[in-house]
Amino acid sequence: MKIKKIERENFDRVLTILNAPNITNHDYVYEVYSMANEAIKELVEQNILKNIQPINPVLLTGYVLGEYIYSVERKSLEEKKVFEDDQEIKNQMAGVVADKYLSGDYFNYKEKRITNKFMPPMSSLDLYLNFMLNVLNTYPKNDPSSTLIVDLLIKSISLARCVVELLENGHETEAMASWRTLHECESTLLVLDRFGEAIIQKYLKHMKYGIAFKIGKNNREQTEKIFEEIKKEMKEHNLKSKDTKKYIEYGWLYGTNVVPDSELKLNFGDGLETVAGLHQYSAIYETSSEIVHSTPMLIYSNKTYYYLLALISTYESFFRIEKIFTNLFGQKITPAQRAQYNAMRNVYYSQLIAIHRKESDNLKDLKNRTIKK
Repeated sequence: MKIKKIERENFDRVLTILNAPNITNHDYVYEVYSMANEAIKELVEQNILKNIQPINPVLLTGYVLGEYIYSVERKSLEEKKVFEDDQEIKNQMAGVVADKYLSGDYFNYKEKRITNKFMPPMSSLDLYLNFMLNVLNTYPKNDPSSTLIVDLLIKSISLARCVVELLENGHETEAMASWRTLHECESTLLVLDRFGEAIIQKYLKHMKYGIAFKIGKNNREQTEKIFEEIKKEMKEHNLKSKDTKKYIEYGWLYGTNVVPDSELKLNFGDGLETVAGLHQYSAIYETSSEIVHSTPMLIYSNKTYYYLLALISTYESFFRIEKIFTNLFGQKITPAQRAQYNAMRNVYYSQLIAIHRKESDNLKDLKNRTIKK
């Protein structure tokens, strides 16, 4: 296989693609790239590497740039010059880059995979999630007092993408564990969206309580007033001091009236999940918790079963999240964005429904075959 090398006059464009920072010495990076490229070429010519894919010059350059920036980012100009003038360091860096490139391409260990990113259950959902994230990225964020719903939507959608990526790479139990976090985030989002501003303000207040609880031992003066407020509220609900942490985490659910306050449990399953109307997922949530806490289940699980369970559960989370997204932002986005979104939804939403139906049938078939055995 002939190994091509990027010419120097074209190399700056590659560094631009990779967003190389201003401190980058382009000539230095190109020299290390050339040395690493030559090292791989020699291995191929010596027949040590067989059936290797053509070298991706952008990827190889990315490894060089990463090594270089990590090495010089905290150096003074004088230290940086000494570093760049050291030929031994340059040789070592080229060797490291070649090793890492081949480790990621030629010698890369890959889990046995049920799916890949090109299959519709992955690619269609990822396309939809990516579009939603791009829309939400145009809104202000990370200011809980005014952007809480946007922040929760972004986190929920990002977690759904995380599940997709884990499934693509053959990590089914890890995907199930990530769905567990998605389910918790989604439950909070559903409750806040349903009950509106009054509950949002209570949630924000309990966020403040949580911060005070974490720093309280070291900052008594700052937090004493907040703890008095917490004690007063807990007394109104006949709670003891041992319930403080639970009250801080879930006490904001008082007043939703889905469950009478006197019967509300300050936990996830019988509290938040129930108020969110998602208690039907309690068994799946318990299964995901067992994966997180049980090493045998993590190691000896049925890959196909957890693939289907994580995929279907994530699709169902997506349908609920997408409804909130559409209701909240469907009228706020620009006409051009709305036209794009409607066009995408007309094509892909029905496909996602069909995929969910098909994969649900596959899970039922798997369970039936398991029972017959």
